Amino acid sequence: MSVDEYDPMIERLFAKTTPLPDEALFAAELAVRMEKRSRWRTLALTAAGVVGGGVAVREVVQFNFKSSAHQAASLSDSVRAVAATAQGATQSGLDGLGIGSFDLMSGSGMMAFWIVAGALFALLAAGAVKLSQDV
Repeated sequence: MSVDEYDPMIERLFAKTTPLPDEALFAAELAVRMEKRSRWRTLALTAAGVVGGGVAVREVVQFNFKSSAHQAASLSDSVRAVAATAQGATQSGLDGLGIGSFDLMSGSGMMAFWIVAGALFALLAAGAVKLSQDV
Protein backbone atom coordinates (compact mmCIF):
# COMPACT_ATOMS: atom_id res chain seq x y z
CA MET A 1 0.00 0.00 0.00
CA SER A 2 1.44 3.35 -0.94
CA VAL A 3 1.30 6.47 1.21
CA ASP A 4 -1.35 8.05 -1.03
CA GLU A 5 -3.68 5.09 -0.55
CA TYR A 6 -3.04 4.66 3.17
CA ASP A 7 -3.90 8.20 4.37
CA PRO A 8 -7.41 8.40 2.84
CA MET A 9 -8.22 4.95 4.20
CA ILE A 10 -7.24 5.96 7.75
CA GLU A 11 -9.23 9.18 7.39
CA ARG A 12 -12.31 7.21 6.31
CA LEU A 13 -11.96 4.81 9.24
CA PHE A 14 -11.86 7.62 11.82
CA ALA A 15 -14.23 10.05 10.09
CA LYS A 16 -17.24 8.69 11.95
CA THR A 17 -17.15 7.36 15.49
CA THR A 18 -19.15 4.31 16.30
CA PRO A 19 -21.92 4.92 18.85
CA LEU A 20 -21.50 3.12 22.15
CA PRO A 21 -24.40 1.09 23.51
CA ASP A 22 -24.60 3.09 26.76
CA GLU A 23 -23.93 6.51 25.23
CA ALA A 24 -27.25 8.03 26.38
CA LEU A 25 -26.82 6.71 29.94
CA PHE A 26 -23.26 8.03 30.10
CA ALA A 27 -24.35 11.47 28.88
CA ALA A 28 -27.20 11.60 31.41
CA GLU A 29 -24.93 10.57 34.32
CA LEU A 30 -22.32 13.12 33.27
CA ALA A 31 -24.95 15.88 33.12
CA VAL A 32 -26.19 14.98 36.62
CA ARG A 33 -22.63 15.02 38.03
CA MET A 34 -21.87 18.36 36.43
CA GLU A 35 -25.11 19.86 37.73
CA LYS A 36 -24.39 18.61 41.26
CA ARG A 37 -20.88 20.12 41.23
CA SER A 38 -22.25 23.32 39.77
CA ARG A 39 -24.74 23.64 42.64
CA TRP A 40 -22.03 23.11 45.28
CA ARG A 41 -19.73 25.55 43.49
CA THR A 42 -22.50 28.15 43.32
CA LEU A 43 -23.30 27.67 47.00
CA ALA A 44 -19.64 27.93 48.03
CA LEU A 45 -19.00 31.03 45.92
CA THR A 46 -22.17 32.70 47.20
CA ALA A 47 -21.23 31.98 50.82
CA ALA A 48 -17.69 33.25 50.26
CA GLY A 49 -19.03 36.39 48.60
CA VAL A 50 -21.43 37.10 51.45
CA VAL A 51 -18.75 36.56 54.10
CA GLY A 52 -16.18 38.59 52.17
CA GLY A 53 -18.67 41.37 51.53
CA GLY A 54 -19.59 41.47 55.22
CA VAL A 55 -15.93 41.71 56.22
CA ALA A 56 -15.29 44.41 53.63
CA VAL A 57 -18.29 46.48 54.71
CA ARG A 58 -17.31 46.09 58.35
CA GLU A 59 -13.78 47.27 57.62
CA VAL A 60 -14.97 50.23 55.56
CA VAL A 61 -17.67 51.37 57.96
CA GLN A 62 -15.70 50.39 61.11
CA PHE A 63 -18.93 49.27 62.76
CA ASN A 64 -18.51 47.54 66.12
CA PHE A 65 -20.62 44.37 66.27
CA LYS A 66 -20.02 43.88 70.01
CA SER A 67 -22.59 45.17 72.47
CA SER A 68 -20.27 46.34 75.24
CA ALA A 69 -16.89 47.99 75.49
CA HIS A 70 -15.62 45.22 77.78
CA GLN A 71 -16.25 42.56 75.14
CA ALA A 72 -14.58 44.73 72.52
CA ALA A 73 -11.58 45.25 74.81
CA SER A 74 -11.23 41.51 75.49
CA LEU A 75 -11.52 40.84 71.77
CA SER A 76 -8.89 43.46 71.08
CA ASP A 77 -6.56 41.89 73.68
CA SER A 78 -7.01 38.44 72.18
CA VAL A 79 -6.39 39.80 68.67
CA ARG A 80 -3.22 41.47 69.90
CA ALA A 81 -2.08 38.21 71.53
CA VAL A 82 -2.72 36.27 68.32
CA ALA A 83 -0.93 38.95 66.29
CA ALA A 84 2.04 38.87 68.66
CA THR A 85 2.23 35.08 68.36
CA ALA A 86 1.98 35.30 64.57
CA GLN A 87 4.62 38.02 64.54
CA GLY A 88 6.96 35.89 66.65
CA ALA A 89 6.56 32.90 64.33
CA THR A 90 6.92 35.06 61.24
CA GLN A 91 9.91 36.90 62.66
CA SER A 92 11.76 33.68 63.49
CA GLY A 93 11.08 32.40 59.97
CA LEU A 94 12.23 35.67 58.38
CA ASP A 95 15.34 35.79 60.58
CA GLY A 96 16.16 32.28 59.41
CA LEU A 97 15.89 33.51 55.81
CA GLY A 98 18.01 36.57 56.58
CA ILE A 99 15.25 39.11 55.96
CA GLY A 100 15.07 42.19 58.20
CA SER A 101 12.49 43.02 60.84
CA PHE A 102 8.82 42.65 60.08
CA ASP A 103 6.35 44.14 62.55
CA LEU A 104 2.66 43.24 62.43
CA MET A 105 1.81 45.28 65.52
CA SER A 106 3.06 48.60 64.18
CA GLY A 107 -0.07 49.85 62.51
CA SER A 108 -3.77 49.93 62.92
CA GLY A 109 -3.95 46.30 61.94
CA MET A 110 -4.26 46.99 58.23
CA MET A 111 -1.02 45.15 57.43
CA ALA A 112 -2.31 42.05 59.20
CA PHE A 113 -5.65 42.45 57.39
CA TRP A 114 -3.95 42.55 53.99
CA ILE A 115 -1.69 39.62 54.84
CA VAL A 116 -4.71 37.53 55.79
CA ALA A 117 -6.56 38.73 52.68
CA GLY A 118 -3.60 37.70 50.52
CA ALA A 119 -3.45 34.30 52.18
CA LEU A 120 -7.18 33.79 51.61
CA PHE A 121 -6.77 34.81 47.97
CA ALA A 122 -3.96 32.27 47.59
CA LEU A 123 -6.22 29.58 49.10
CA LEU A 124 -9.02 30.61 46.76
CA ALA A 125 -6.68 30.36 43.77
CA ALA A 126 -5.51 26.91 44.90
CA GLY A 127 -9.14 25.82 45.26
CA ALA A 128 -9.96 27.11 41.80
CA VAL A 129 -7.05 25.16 40.35
CA LYS A 130 -8.21 22.04 42.16
CA LEU A 131 -11.78 22.49 40.91
CA SER A 132 -10.58 23.02 37.36
CA GLN A 133 -8.57 19.80 37.54
CA ASP A 134 -11.61 17.86 38.83
CA VAL A 135 -13.75 18.96 35.90
